[in-house]
Amino acid sequence: MNEKTSNSSLLQESSARGEKRSFEIYNNKFIKVTTNSLIDNNSYHLNMSLLAPWPVRHRNISWQWLLAVFYFSLTTLAYTVYLFYFQESSKLEKLLPFIVVFLLLSLGSFLMFLYRSPNVTEFKSRYGNCVVLSLLYNNPTKKEFKDFIEEIKLRSLLASQAVKIEKNKMLEIEMKELKRLRNEGIISHHHYAEAKARILQVRL
Repeated sequence: MNEKTSNSSLLQESSARGEKRSFEIYNNKFIKVTTNSLIDNNSYHLNMSLLAPWPVRHRNISWQWLLAVFYFSLTTLAYTVYLFYFQESSKLEKLLPFIVVFLLLSLGSFLMFLYRSPNVTEFKSRYGNCVVLSLLYNNPTKKEFKDFIEEIKLRSLLASQAVKIEKNKMLEIEMKELKRLRNEGIISHHHYAEAKARILQVRL
């Protein structure tokens, strides 16, 4: 078995999510990803020839907190409209505390939505277009993040160029790797099914 040689690494922390992510590039063409949180710990390896070397940046939406924002905002609006049409002092005294509470809940939910919906940069698989690598944008610093992303891009290109096999064989290998990641719980069954359909379409 070949000895493991570490090339570079990146450690990311998200206090809002209570999560730590570590990424280690080793033996020039592999990357190990470890995620530690309060409720789950995951670790997996990727051959960098699997990656499409063009990352995508977007915000990872926390739908639970977004729904909470809508719920508390609509409730606050409903109480406010009710008081506007029924301007009785007795009702005002009773409902005003509720409006204040729901207004604060709306603001709190919005702040949690921002914290729980971080900007991420994602690498997808080359043919299946399935996200297999996700990094927190500009974490821990802009320079460290940019340098590490550039290294992933370069090494994924070099790793894919070093593989001298036909395209159908590459598609077969990618499907096998994605199935492994699905079985390990890294990607969902739904995303695996979509990626598999794309790969089969390419093979036709």
